[in-house]
Amino acid sequence: MRNRVLSFGLLLAALAPSCLLHAQAPARSGAGKTPTSPSAAAVPDLSGNWLGKGGSVSWDPMDPSGKKPEQMAMAPWAKQKVEAARPPFGARATFDNVTDPVQKYCDPPGVTRLYGYPYQFMFVQTPNVVYILYEYTRVWRLIPLNQEHPKDPDPAWMGDSVGRYEGDTLVIDTIGFNDKTWIDQVGHPHSDALHLVERLRRVDHDTLEVEVSFDDPKAYPKPFSGKRTFKLSPAPMAEALCSLTEMQAFQDEVMKTTVQPPKK
Repeated sequence: MRNRVLSFGLLLAALAPSCLLHAQAPARSGAGKTPTSPSAAAVPDLSGNWLGKGGSVSWDPMDPSGKKPEQMAMAPWAKQKVEAARPPFGARATFDNVTDPVQKYCDPPGVTRLYGYPYQFMFVQTPNVVYILYEYTRVWRLIPLNQEHPKDPDPAWMGDSVGRYEGDTLVIDTIGFNDKTWIDQVGHPHSDALHLVERLRRVDHDTLEVEVSFDDPKAYPKPFSGKRTFKLSPAPMAEALCSLTEMQAFQDEVMKTTVQPPKK
């Protein structure tokens, strides 16, 4: 509980304009580098609310629309999971007996699935920490800059992230995932060995480009990457929580009336 209160306090400090220039990175076990603060001129401006263009439901570079998710090169166990998946998106989309852990249990979507929902996200950039706030499920990420990962991070839904600026690009390196999330909307799984590298760059005032590289030797024989673009949105963020009661009501009142034949 004490750690939760501390993390929430750090977020509030980052959001307060008077504190933005004084926010400090939290202490991290195993961090081996002293954080440095790049000059303001060297830090790319990622401000604004960003909204996906839609259309891509898979990170498979050969099948972004998710028409044949089972054809991606995978370990046998991963292929079995994809074939057994009943996702609400892609070519095999269904709302009948879905196996999507978000739809079924309101589990956190995970880092890479959050880029696939038609909801917004925004950045809070401080000298030593970048926060990413997501409209969908109201989750947020803390990304210390110019630090190292702990030597043995505890498995987590969002992993352990560290970041750095490379010119006009924010690079986020993440390890330490649990294996409970899908990497996309069509059911591709991952293991606890997943290593993500996100490269986020503002192409122009209204366009953000996000490239994600996946390296998971337990699930996929070779690394792969995908790229998506997001547009600046004029709309404010709204409440978009995952509610099991609302999910169940939708299933009972909407989906069952369309997937079950009417009683005679």
